[in-house]
Amino acid sequence: MVKDNYIDSIDNSIGQFTTEESAIWDDMVPLFDVSKYPKEQQKLIIECNKRIEEANNKYRITKVKEDMFSKGLKAGMYFCTFDREENMLSFEFNEEARHLLGYEGLSDLPNEFESWVKILLPEERDGLVKLFWDTVHIHRKLPDITHATYRMCRKDGKIIWVTGAGRFVRRPDDGSLEMYMGCYRDITAQQELEDYLKIIEAIGQVFNFSLFIDVNDMSYRTISTNEYVETAPKDPDAFKFLMNNVKTTVAESFHKRFKDWLQKDKILSAIEEHGSTSLEFYSESANRWFSGIFMIGDRNEDGSIAHIVYGCLDITESKLQNLAQQKMISEFETEIYMDSLSRIRNRKFLDEKIIYLPCKAVVMADIDFFKKINDKYGHQCGDEVIKEVAKTLEHYIRKEDVVIRYGGDEFIMIFFDIEKESLEKKLSYLQTAFEKTAIPEYPEVSISMSFGCAFGTELVSNLIGTADKALYESKKSRATYTIIEI
Repeated sequence: MVKDNYIDSIDNSIGQFTTEESAIWDDMVPLFDVSKYPKEQQKLIIECNKRIEEANNKYRITKVKEDMFSKGLKAGMYFCTFDREENMLSFEFNEEARHLLGYEGLSDLPNEFESWVKILLPEERDGLVKLFWDTVHIHRKLPDITHATYRMCRKDGKIIWVTGAGRFVRRPDDGSLEMYMGCYRDITAQQELEDYLKIIEAIGQVFNFSLFIDVNDMSYRTISTNEYVETAPKDPDAFKFLMNNVKTTVAESFHKRFKDWLQKDKILSAIEEHGSTSLEFYSESANRWFSGIFMIGDRNEDGSIAHIVYGCLDITESKLQNLAQQKMISEFETEIYMDSLSRIRNRKFLDEKIIYLPCKAVVMADIDFFKKINDKYGHQCGDEVIKEVAKTLEHYIRKEDVVIRYGGDEFIMIFFDIEKESLEKKLSYLQTAFEKTAIPEYPEVSISMSFGCAFGTELVSNLIGTADKALYESKKSRATYTIIEI
């Protein structure tokens, strides 16, 4: 098969144009090797092979019809004749071609070149007409047989994919074009099959867990799975099975979102409007972030959605890589999320920006005997102590981590990536730092702090309660830290 670079009338989105020296047909669709797939996918692969074999059988029959160029058989043909200046003299369809396109008789589809033009897709018409005349004008540079694959409109409005084979018949004396004859075959089913198989293959490779769902009865086929999904109770209804998986593996804070999201009418409406719909969530079983995505699988003949695909994509790495960008706030947000006294981030920033982010450690801290400082030296002194504590805490954390004034004399530090040993050293440094901290206006005031830490890869929201318990233990002896490892 030889591709002709000088044909630029048509691009891959419309069809393909090729030529060949002789009619050799070796492009049968190969079957999948079932043994190379996991057992849970083999039933689906066998079914795919059946569909491929059916398409191949139709293809073999069509091969016989296309052999008409050497045997004079007719099947969905058209014929054009030309004068010696290669102007078209006549154009004729046979009845098989009219039947393929849903027309009956000459009155329904006259023998005119414009009839052929009429059955092309409007948005592709100019390109295909130009391609036709380009091949006529340069036919002497082409082999006897050409092939083109593109789309046509049937009389009933249905769009079909066709592959056409054409043959140039040249005058023996001067080589001018005397006749151009061509035939069509409908390859819509084969094209749809190839698209279907591409979906199946892509789903299995891209998604950590995926389903192919029949929207009529909500039955499904598992395309790819993982150890965490296998622990969830099975259910014949796809959405109920997904909800079982949510309850088994997903952080509880996301359960309501899933319940609101997993509604058939909402999903179908979103897919029709946007092409897909997704929801990000955190899996407690896997300690990973995922994005659940619904998209179209295929459609019925009437255009309605027949199948949808659910895929679960691991987004942990990209989420962590973009963490710094996610924490960046606009100038407007700076004031909203800034504590007016300490000039560090406030409780609102915690609740709205990072409460559901994954991290390695959450540290709760408060100032020892802060009430006594206020009572003895006054609230102005207390304010200066809070400012100095905030400044010291910010000094000892990295720019990718966060310190927040939680309320009153309580602070929270969030570490997104830290080892336990490094965390212990940091807390020790902080205790030493506060021993040396002085308030210029109140030199007699000394500062110490108690720290409670929850250590382990989890959502910030899930570690705060544990950090608070650790802080309670530290407060029993003051000026120390307690770490509870998850």
